[in-house]
Amino acid sequence: MPKKDENSDLLTVEEIQALRAEISMMHSSLATDIVSHAPLIKKVVDRFVERGLTQEWTEKLLAPLVGSTFEDDEAILIAYVLEELDTLLNVEEESTNLKRVVHIVVGGTGIGKTSLVGKLAARYTYFLKESHSVAFFNFDRQKVGAVEQLENYADAMDIRLINEEEFLEEEFDIVFVDTAGSNGDNFEALEAFIELIESSTPYKIIISLALSATSKLKDLKLIKERFESFPIKNLILTKLDETSDFSDMINFLIRQNLPVAYISTGQEIPEDLIVATKEHLLNQFMK
Repeated sequence: MPKKDENSDLLTVEEIQALRAEISMMHSSLATDIVSHAPLIKKVVDRFVERGLTQEWTEKLLAPLVGSTFEDDEAILIAYVLEELDTLLNVEEESTNLKRVVHIVVGGTGIGKTSLVGKLAARYTYFLKESHSVAFFNFDRQKVGAVEQLENYADAMDIRLINEEEFLEEEFDIVFVDTAGSNGDNFEALEAFIELIESSTPYKIIISLALSATSKLKDLKLIKERFESFPIKNLILTKLDETSDFSDMINFLIRQNLPVAYISTGQEIPEDLIVATKEHLLNQFMK
């Protein structure tokens, strides 16, 4: 980036970014100072911070209420924070009549993608008002036993596990695709596979990013960054039964534009897969 001319009044990109950072810090400091003069609001801030929300975000949200008629009403203050969280969370309504769709599930290693594919397949085959013709396809070339696990699901559910030739020659309502973990080694192959589907078949692609509720915020951000080259349509949360702390996930979700489509709450297929709702996400956070 060229340096600013000494005689120019224009700011460089770096200077603008530095000013924005300084203004943001000033706002955070001001919000902290304002909240410190309102004991009940500070108490509510501390309560949500203990539950995992960032102090900066919560103080900025509640600072404007200092001096208002709501300042001394704890129930309203709590409801105000929850309402803001509800506004920021994004969920997706389930599509119950899919035709010619390839649903690819991507995500990190060891978060239950294969069992998630099994739950989705069972749901669309047997548990919706309209049954779909469904098939499995394995694109996990790395995990030992991945094919065997899908074969077991296929046998138990009477759902076909197809190869690439059958994929191209036959038509199903939905083909659920299991993939390997997120180390990036197979990204080029997966991109080529997607290109083949789009160029040689009538199928529409849906890609879901599976995220474990047990992951820390920095890991959730990293996983999402790794898959930014793919057109992710929605998120699916797994392992909600394995954590009592949902705060990192909430902090991640309120900063995302991607909707949550499903929530996996256990090992049972398909009972432990539910359609995501804001109410369920907030209850998980507040329980």
